[in-house]
Amino acid sequence: MEKRQTCDLAGIWRFEIDKEDRGFAEHWEKRRLTHTITLPGCLQAQGYGDAISEDTPWVQSLYDALWYQRGEYAYAQENGTKVPFLSQPPRHYTGKAWYQKTIFVPEKSDGFVGRLTLENTKWKTTLWIDGECKGSIVSLCAPHVYETGELSAGEHTVTLCIDNGWQLPYRPDGHGVSDALGATWNGVAGAITLELFNRVWIERVQVNAQLPQATIQVHLKNETSHTQNCIIRVQDIARTDISAKMICVLTPGSQICELTLNYPSDTLLWDEFDQGLQNLIVTLSSISNVPQGEMQSSITQLPLQSKEMVSQFSKVVLQTKEVIFGFRRAEVKDGHFVINGRNTYLRGTHFGGDYPLSGIPDCDSAYWDKIMETVKTWGMNFIRCHSYCPPEAAFEAADRAGVYLQIECDMWNVFAPDAQMNNVLWEETKRILDTFGNHPSFLMLSPSNEPGGDWLMPLTDWVSKCRAYDSRHLYTIQSGWPYPMEPDKITGTDYVYFHRSGFGIQPGGTIRGPRGWNDGDYRESLKDISYPVICHELGQWCAYPDFDVIDKFTGYLQPGNFEIFRESARAHDVLGQNKEFVYNSGRQQVRMLKEDLEANLRTPYIYGFELLELHDYLGQGTALVGILDPFWDSKGYVTPNEWRQFCDETVLLARIESYCIDRAKNATISIPIEVSHFGRAPLQSVRIHWQLEQQPVTEYTYGEHGKTLTQIVFQSPVLCGTLKQRDYALEKNQSAGCIYLNMEDIEPNRVYTLRVSMKANGRIVKNTWPLWIFDSSKLNPVSTPDESKAESDTHETVFITSDRFHAETLLNEGKRVLFELPYEDTSYDCPPVRFNPSFWNSQMGPTWARGMGMIIQNAHPAFASFPTTADGGWQWQSLIENARGLRVEKLGCDCITNLVQPIDEWNRNDKMSLLFECQVGTARLMMTSINLEQDTPQAAALKKSILSYMKSDAFEPQGQVSWKQLSSLFEINDVMKELGAKIDDDSLSACLDGNPQTFVRLTGGYPYSFIIQTPQKHNISGILYVPRQNHREHEGELRSYCIEAWLDGTWKQVQKGKLSSSYEPKRIAFLHEVYTDRIRFTALDTFSAPGKSCFWAMEPDGWYQKEADPAAHLEFKGQLPQDIFSASVINLLLAEEEEMAVWKKRIKQRKLAHLEDSKKNGKQVLNNLQNVTSEKSATAEIDN
Repeated sequence: MEKRQTCDLAGIWRFEIDKEDRGFAEHWEKRRLTHTITLPGCLQAQGYGDAISEDTPWVQSLYDALWYQRGEYAYAQENGTKVPFLSQPPRHYTGKAWYQKTIFVPEKSDGFVGRLTLENTKWKTTLWIDGECKGSIVSLCAPHVYETGELSAGEHTVTLCIDNGWQLPYRPDGHGVSDALGATWNGVAGAITLELFNRVWIERVQVNAQLPQATIQVHLKNETSHTQNCIIRVQDIARTDISAKMICVLTPGSQICELTLNYPSDTLLWDEFDQGLQNLIVTLSSISNVPQGEMQSSITQLPLQSKEMVSQFSKVVLQTKEVIFGFRRAEVKDGHFVINGRNTYLRGTHFGGDYPLSGIPDCDSAYWDKIMETVKTWGMNFIRCHSYCPPEAAFEAADRAGVYLQIECDMWNVFAPDAQMNNVLWEETKRILDTFGNHPSFLMLSPSNEPGGDWLMPLTDWVSKCRAYDSRHLYTIQSGWPYPMEPDKITGTDYVYFHRSGFGIQPGGTIRGPRGWNDGDYRESLKDISYPVICHELGQWCAYPDFDVIDKFTGYLQPGNFEIFRESARAHDVLGQNKEFVYNSGRQQVRMLKEDLEANLRTPYIYGFELLELHDYLGQGTALVGILDPFWDSKGYVTPNEWRQFCDETVLLARIESYCIDRAKNATISIPIEVSHFGRAPLQSVRIHWQLEQQPVTEYTYGEHGKTLTQIVFQSPVLCGTLKQRDYALEKNQSAGCIYLNMEDIEPNRVYTLRVSMKANGRIVKNTWPLWIFDSSKLNPVSTPDESKAESDTHETVFITSDRFHAETLLNEGKRVLFELPYEDTSYDCPPVRFNPSFWNSQMGPTWARGMGMIIQNAHPAFASFPTTADGGWQWQSLIENARGLRVEKLGCDCITNLVQPIDEWNRNDKMSLLFECQVGTARLMMTSINLEQDTPQAAALKKSILSYMKSDAFEPQGQVSWKQLSSLFEINDVMKELGAKIDDDSLSACLDGNPQTFVRLTGGYPYSFIIQTPQKHNISGILYVPRQNHREHEGELRSYCIEAWLDGTWKQVQKGKLSSSYEPKRIAFLHEVYTDRIRFTALDTFSAPGKSCFWAMEPDGWYQKEADPAAHLEFKGQLPQDIFSASVINLLLAEEEEMAVWKKRIKQRKLAHLEDSKKNGKQVLNNLQNVTSEKSATAEIDN
């Protein structure tokens, strides 16, 4: 039985919160605290701290501090403050809190020394025993361990002060400190233990394992005043024949004893394929009844590991310690990661320390086992802990599962040569390596996410120090940023971890995103780099939230952000479509992620990625970027089997220039196939099979009884083949050959699936890609609106127009009308649609155009000859990129049939349409904002399909909408150009271009005035102000204003007031119409004051919380900034009669311009035909 005693201190502690920071001055360690609290746990979860409010001093910089003034987030605020940018804690507190407990030391441990361990806490702790201070520890990365000194038998009072306030100038967005994922808790997570030692003990054990040997370094501590004679014994628990013993003569202080274990050469290694774990018991025993002189003589005469000598002496076991390790060799060779001699690809996800249920780090195995199992289920083998070091349970679970970990030192900090932060980094590094270094899953270490300052030299030095201190791991200089040199000039690291190099593909030498999709890659951004590269934070494409997730928040974090979004959806009449939004936006997200991952796998030099991320991120504006929800559960729109087609150890890859193919322009399509294989062993004599299958096609027939729906499933492949048999090494960019598709064998206006498969080490590996085949030679030439009608036959005539007046006339006559609303004639209430989903989220990176996929009524006969699924596909990309989402909620009715509905992002929730049908009186209208005249086979095919439907008897829209209601969707965007308007401040000229995707931002002082002047006088009814659309803090957004008109030789006020804060366009109506040629606009103040009691700012040595000046402006909670005005668009609003005159003028000009273009195009077509004839003649001569 060992002498060491362990006391578990979990349970009820006495407690007091120290909001006013009086505890040290008043010596609270010497008084009995009066409240109670449970540890492990945190004070915020137990009713302490401040209620969440508009003034909560959030520890983060990446959010909109004036969120509570934004109209978008006014929802769900009835029962307490709910914030939109994170899932909030029940209460908030940063600062000191005091914890106290009475302990009892038994008689048998009288005189022993103690070691108190707090497994996980933050940020600074101070310990007192019976009022005597035992020291302070400042650390975020490892357990806080105190030596208490000698403890007598009986009662003792343990007092802790835990301070989670700001200790060092860390960036407030790092996951060790930030509110983004709930890291500002105050308390203790995991074990709280007091170990009592008979003055000699094992501090830690380090294992350096390279098969067949394991070197065991036992770090010992002798707290006595004299030499101690001890025996160290190391025994493999599962193999009794593997052990070693050593006699140690310990002088007072610390000492290292080193032993070696020899293992069989066939011992199972540890990696992603095999989890060979070795369990050791390290026993420290004292040797008694031996004179010191005899001991010294024995040691000098016999080998240190002599069993005969050890057995001579009687022993008392002082301590045993269990150690787990694995034989895992990690190195970098020839630009590859090599683990246990095998080339390795790191397929990973991000983890930032989010614990939505427990609030504090979960130190139990079940939580981490689920995460590791989930990671492996979805084809991954790697987790990057972003600015975070997890608890030991995470390493243990990763050891069991075979998951590689990159740990970071809880930093997102500023570094510079000779800066104090470099020393802080090194101390935290040593703690991490000493505490967790034996775990084979601990593969990599990075100092910081996206460091600031002059970081290159100090962090390169850090890598050198790490290598010398602990050679078991791989080290990188930093995670995130490009280096200040070309990729081939980078030195001093083991690997490179960034998302752009600064060179090559623009923007910024990117190695992620659309520039590498389809048939591309990012090799130009990494030219000749000598280190393996991991792509930092890949993905970040959002999907719409499933509001059922709200019910899963049964613990610490509160889903106030999701409740805001849900009530916004309800207010915009889209909540009933939530499940459709989730699924369809999710399928769009998966399309993007497939492209990202396949481009990553196609790119030379890249040997890993970190997805941001596999599960949803609850902070920084709420980033719903995962295919799993915040609780690591599937969202249901993609299965692991489908996902692993493009995210697994073996992936078949294709280089396909476009998923939309015009058969008339491509007689044959060649598709190169590659293999990326990083499995257990190379592949030998493998054949790759391919086939082109037609997806199920929905067809309609029309007769006297209406439409009949027929779904045809084509079972047999249209084309198929087998590529040449080959061997495949553990490598990427391995050519498998080329697939050739003869377009003559493929029917057009269909969607096909290219399926490629092979058998690899006993399992089937496959991948699929959709191909939309069109034939422009069999489609009607794209007609010009207002120039032609759809052909007349036995069915009705359909009129096509983009002229609002022509459309109104036709509808009044009861015609069938396809009205194509031009982009520049669409109301500013109707934002553009984007094919790609929102990136990260629109709180963090707002844009006017937002995308989340779409809902298509694909069973509707309008799409009978245009292949589509309900969630769209790549054939829609070019169609919708220059289209505006028509805000059908603005119609004031729900009488349309919405055939193509873009899904707006959850922060805005606009209910929109790209294509809808309705009745207008007795007329039948199909209205679209899609440019069906664009020169693509997709546009021609969609238009033909729509017109075929509109000419048929099936075109019977049900809902009734008035022309006046439809007119709410129209607005002249470039009215200032039409009026010839000028502005007296040239810096504001961009505001007159009518484009909300440009902006102006001014600094200075209030009031700020500018004058708009037109060449002629006009009847003006107001001003349109579109706020800047692309800044989360709404810099310079107008709040208070005064507007004057030049009338009768003087300035007269026509309106004065305050605006609400939102991205919505603001139409300021004058008190009465004015006839003038000059308007003076004065900005009195803006919404861009900090609006908080404090804010964060970066200084040369780090980040600091700054106090605002509450007296600067009574109506603001912070000081006024320099931003005095910003805008995207400023337009004059004309009286109705003048507005109609401008409409007619611009439509006439447009028709004349189009007529001129048609004449030019006609000449060009003739020239092209002549050129083709000449080329054919020349070719014939050569052939002859």
